[in-house]
Amino acid sequence: MKGLVYDKPGRQYSGIRDIPYPQCGPDDIIIKVMSASICKGVEHDHDQEGVGTDLAVYPVVPGHEFSGYVEETGEHVTEFKKGDRVCADNTEYCGECYYCRKEESNYCPVFGSLGHNINGGFAQYVRVRKEKVFHIPDLLSFNAAALGEPVACCLHAVDRCEVKYGDSVAVMGAGPMGLILAQLLTYSNASDVILIASTESKLKKAEEMGIKRTIWMDRKDYTIHADRLRELHPLGVDIVVDATGSVDVIRHSMSLLKKGGRLVQYALVHGNEQVLLDPRLMFNNELTYTTSFCQSHNFGRAIEALADGRVKGDQLVTHEFPLDKFYEALDENVNNRDSIKVVIHPNQE
Repeated sequence: MKGLVYDKPGRQYSGIRDIPYPQCGPDDIIIKVMSASICKGVEHDHDQEGVGTDLAVYPVVPGHEFSGYVEETGEHVTEFKKGDRVCADNTEYCGECYYCRKEESNYCPVFGSLGHNINGGFAQYVRVRKEKVFHIPDLLSFNAAALGEPVACCLHAVDRCEVKYGDSVAVMGAGPMGLILAQLLTYSNASDVILIASTESKLKKAEEMGIKRTIWMDRKDYTIHADRLRELHPLGVDIVVDATGSVDVIRHSMSLLKKGGRLVQYALVHGNEQVLLDPRLMFNNELTYTTSFCQSHNFGRAIEALADGRVKGDQLVTHEFPLDKFYEALDENVNNRDSIKVVIHPNQE
């Protein structure tokens, strides 16, 4: 079969190759991948020499957001059959460590992740444990279903926000995660959800998706959006969720919070940059700074959110490519500010 392989971080150490079809164990399912979405930050890290992802073990087939048809099932699999439409949770845990036994699998010391340290979905077929595979309804496209993983991660972030009834929430950044977070938060206890971002085309997309309040951010002058936000919420907002990964935006976001407010850092800060926070401001205003890593056991809820339209998955997809044009697709995603989710079709010529 065809698959994208990185022998080690860096485009020059990778390629679309003929690789072995995955072996199906008794508790496994082989999925014929119809759609696999690019996670821009992760795939860009794989593509950078000497960088890679924090979880990666090379060589590896990347791709942790995918959907398709069941191709083959192991002898112990009874809930699925060939031809079923499915997507899959990319995480694998030991199930036996201190954290797994506390149902805190995100902290498992041998955390496994398809597309990072286990072969993932940028191939024609991928092996997944049976308990990680989920049926998808016929009304849900493969493109939208491939977004199950980012939606599941965003659901975990919403949980981490601990939104109380009537809270005001500002989401910083309108990339795919910011757009998903804002859509999910719209259906939370929040009384007001404001999306703040610097790309006007993405703010327009947000409005088309039903996000009622958006504010443009000038990356050279934060006072513009800060003043507008203060007009709406003179005391500040209860919660800020950062979906930019910018250390400057994260630091600045503390000043947008009302007393007792909470900053939730969702986006990963790339490189070795450090977030410098004002401890006096945090102390005097009793501010909380917390983070949201990936997810565990949120896929069922994610599929429901996509299927019932709370998250409009198809509208997030701006570009589609066959596997042979993966690098063109990645460059489009990284370099075009208007691109949101770029989908690869491994079984399309």
